[in-house]
Amino acid sequence: MVRLANGDRRALRAVFDALHPLVLRWCRRMLRNAADAEDATQVALERLFFQVSDFDVHGDALGWALAVATSECRTLARKRTRRRETSDAPLATISVDGEAERSVAREELRGALGEVLGTMTAEDVNTLLAWIELEPRPEVPGATFRKRLERAVHRLRGAWRARYGLD
Repeated sequence: MVRLANGDRRALRAVFDALHPLVLRWCRRMLRNAADAEDATQVALERLFFQVSDFDVHGDALGWALAVATSECRTLARKRTRRRETSDAPLATISVDGEAERSVAREELRGALGEVLGTMTAEDVNTLLAWIELEPRPEVPGATFRKRLERAVHRLRGAWRARYGLD
């Protein structure tokens, strides 16, 4: 996956061969329907390969793939429910140990937060980082820092909403 993320297209077949059976099995267990699982697997792998440049080369490739597949299974299940095409079997909630999915979600959230922080001023970013104690607190009175923090959080929320449409 690292080779593929770095642009080596020769690695595509090896990554596909390694991930396809695992993702298919995951989707079958989640959807409990072979045809839906094959559809979800196809779309999930397609999304994964189109977004492979976003893959964190220090992250877990299988966890990332399963998170994409889980998202696709949930989307497909919602579509079926809206169309009243749902089966009697509920969508399974499966987690190998839960950590892989949580890890992928954390990485996606970190990336999204990094994108939003990249649109903010350095003073706002430094204020937020000082508040969570990743940067030293500026030498200003407490009331000044609190007001800066209030404004920085307000701008962070606005930037987040503008980019992602939710809090």
